[in-house]
Amino acid sequence: MQICQGSFKVVIGARSAIFAPLQNVGLIVIDEEQESSYQQDSSVPRYHARDVALMRGKLEKATVLLSSATPSLESYFNHLYKKLKYINLPKRFGIAKYPHTQVVDMLKDQDESGKFGLVISGLLLDKIEDRLKKNEQVLLLQNRRGYSPIIRCFDCGEIVMCSFCQVALTYHSRGRYLLCHVCGYTENQRREMCNSCRSGNLVYKGAGTQRIESLLKETFPVASITRLDSDSLRSGQQITKILKSFSEGKTQILIGTQMIAKGLDFPNITLVGIVNADLGLHLPDFRAGERIFQLIYQAAGRSGRGNKTGEVIIQTYSPDNPVIKCAARLDLTKYYNIALSERQELKYPPFSWLAKVECSGPVLESAMHLAERVKKSLSKKYKGLYILGPAPCYLEKIRNQFRFQIVFKSIKTLDPNGRKLHSYINKNFYDFPKKYQMGKNQLNIHMDPLSLI
Repeated sequence: MQICQGSFKVVIGARSAIFAPLQNVGLIVIDEEQESSYQQDSSVPRYHARDVALMRGKLEKATVLLSSATPSLESYFNHLYKKLKYINLPKRFGIAKYPHTQVVDMLKDQDESGKFGLVISGLLLDKIEDRLKKNEQVLLLQNRRGYSPIIRCFDCGEIVMCSFCQVALTYHSRGRYLLCHVCGYTENQRREMCNSCRSGNLVYKGAGTQRIESLLKETFPVASITRLDSDSLRSGQQITKILKSFSEGKTQILIGTQMIAKGLDFPNITLVGIVNADLGLHLPDFRAGERIFQLIYQAAGRSGRGNKTGEVIIQTYSPDNPVIKCAARLDLTKYYNIALSERQELKYPPFSWLAKVECSGPVLESAMHLAERVKKSLSKKYKGLYILGPAPCYLEKIRNQFRFQIVFKSIKTLDPNGRKLHSYINKNFYDFPKKYQMGKNQLNIHMDPLSLI
């Protein structure tokens, strides 16, 4: 009500703040505009706050500032085609210089003692030890929480899976419980026996932030080490407490997930270690490479922000991948041009408009048959429309729902404003509950989806 009354000149908030009832909008800032969290996708109304901001700015004749060190490929594309004005900051603030980066091929760097396996390289350990001696600070990124993300039976090979999702359960050492990171299903004790073959020979594989923390505390027992991820936080006050301790130099090593990769500005951080740069790189999603490049680039930017030279160690099993190579060189332009070339060849955004129709239900055969009926009932395609599927989603089962998807790609050169695709979707899915005899199944329509997972 106070915003409506004009009591405030500035409104700050999350994505829904774009609807704040300001009467005379002059400037809209979308910070870290590439973030997928700007899209409301879990419930209706589905919207992308960045796109709403651009439209609101147009309607209200306001300036819209899309701010990011790693803009979305769509925004970069719009800059190339003069739809957006590009304002570049070619140098770091003050006397800070860009950090030196080094790539470690983890297939060639195996710890002989077997203590670390393929988790932390000898080079990264040496660099951490050097920074501790110099009383400088270290940031370690591992974009996977928990202790071990995979629990496998050594005898039959069975992986311990969530009962409700097609996802492996993650072992969390604090509390010794198993957790599904998709639906939240929990088993309150450590598994000691395989459900399939009754063998007790279970192996806890992989490394999350908890295991990284444990390994470093064993290696550097005197160092002050803190972990920052959603498991270690109970409230916003806890985040403030952890970051204040790090800011005051009481914490020497900060380990965390992607929440530590952006926004932190501590001049005494001279080393950033990316424990596994490949996490998410090979997912079957056309935006996977873009996301990993942005994460590595942003994390690297935390190093050397003061008057001390920064360094970044990137551990990977894919050192020749263009995502890793360009991120290690901090060469945004080269990678974005490579990615745009790939997208153009495969006819993915920003060279097409995308829609996804997801059919889901508690019974596999029923959900699959619904998807097949939908595909067969579609009207004739117009020129420039590609229809893919139906096919199982990458995560075929989530929260006890089996999922199948049909993807629609409409080429922009033949559908410049996306109206043909919208019209086609409206025509084929108007009043779909009656048309398709849904039963216990659901059908969700996603326009401009950010992920095909």
